[in-house]
Amino acid sequence: MPNDPTLSYDDLNAAVAGSSAALRLTLKLEAVSPKVFPPTYEGGKYATEDRNINGQKIPCVLLDSVPSQANRMELALQDAIDGGLFQLPLVSVNFAAVDNPGLPKITSLQAPHRIADAILRDSTIGEGKKPAKFRESEIGKELDKLSAGYATPLLGYAPHCLVFGMWDSTGPRGGLGVKFARALVSEIIGVNAVPGVTSSSRIDPLNIRVNSGTLYKAKGGGWTLDSELAEKDPKTKKAVLLGKDGKPSEANHGNVTPDLVYRKDKNGNLVLGDSERPVMMVVFDNEQERGHKYVIRDERKPIAKGGFTIDYAEQTTVLSLPALRRLRFPAKSGEKSTPEGDNAARTYLAALGLLGATLAVEAGYDLRSRCLLRATNAVTWHLLGKPGDADKPFALDKIAAIELYNKALAAVQKAKLPVHLEEIVLTPSADLVTLVKKSMELAAAEAGTED
Repeated sequence: MPNDPTLSYDDLNAAVAGSSAALRLTLKLEAVSPKVFPPTYEGGKYATEDRNINGQKIPCVLLDSVPSQANRMELALQDAIDGGLFQLPLVSVNFAAVDNPGLPKITSLQAPHRIADAILRDSTIGEGKKPAKFRESEIGKELDKLSAGYATPLLGYAPHCLVFGMWDSTGPRGGLGVKFARALVSEIIGVNAVPGVTSSSRIDPLNIRVNSGTLYKAKGGGWTLDSELAEKDPKTKKAVLLGKDGKPSEANHGNVTPDLVYRKDKNGNLVLGDSERPVMMVVFDNEQERGHKYVIRDERKPIAKGGFTIDYAEQTTVLSLPALRRLRFPAKSGEKSTPEGDNAARTYLAALGLLGATLAVEAGYDLRSRCLLRATNAVTWHLLGKPGDADKPFALDKIAAIELYNKALAAVQKAKLPVHLEEIVLTPSADLVTLVKKSMELAAAEAGTED
């Protein structure tokens, strides 16, 4: 509500130190276009399920998953840091040695597994002829000691890992590496989701016909109409057709007849089944005529891939305070932490999570092509206190969230906990650089011969 008080540092610190359960944000969103297109999964599937809303079972579809929301918040934090709005401990890898790498550097906010990612693992720190591998450096060795009782290294070098979660599966302990559960989770669903259909077509302005000529795979990439200039099959010595049949469509020429778009599996085969006929039917025929035999009649149909119409979308974001209270921040591994230091660090992490969520909300909801949403209600966080307490509403916008974060950062520094605000810059190993360059070459070659 417009008159809700702004969440202050004292409010947040008291909530973290006490027995409050969580901070929760619920936003109602509208689809800007009549139809939304959710993310697709293996086999072109959408993540659909029935949910109990106001006592009724309502069909819903997942529009943005928990991992995707975490990534959006991390990218929002990175954009704000790049804009000089605040400071945050980061470890990055500088790819200046790679010509046009796509990203000049990758930070622990951008790497898929955060500070435990293989990109950082396969990089070095320091100067000289034999710089140390990151995980063999002093910082890396501290990461090897991580636990819920010693989360101090992550607080100092990558605190977002304690907010959005981390599994050190690429470290020296492999699958037995330390895990930190997400303290902040968020997802967006579409409510009362009705599946639709969509079509695809293409009109070629050159009006190239299917029988205009046979296309061959050219030597060195691309295509040719001259069989003498084509690649030759090593066994038959015949010219190799472009694609499956050498038609102009294999080179993206010619018209595409309008048709519905259907789900396909990873091999390009149509996915069959629908809500009425999800599986093949086993039909028992007349025993006298068939001699106690049965036949399988496949009544399934191709499943259309056409997005959904929804009544509305809903985003739910929850910051778990008990998850933060499990963390301890002693000065060294094996030592005891102090209540003051622990609470300052936990409050800092809570402020960081709220900042990431707030920045992502204000960045908007253009989730993907044909999935643009808009919030219809004000951003109001609710503090869920101990059992029996009424929820307390708080307002929090971008300016207030940055101010809250900076106060929490100052409190951590006052508690003498290590927070390294100067970015730690790593250098990719020679093998990693070679791997990136080779991948770029292969990608360029594939782009030149794409169907």
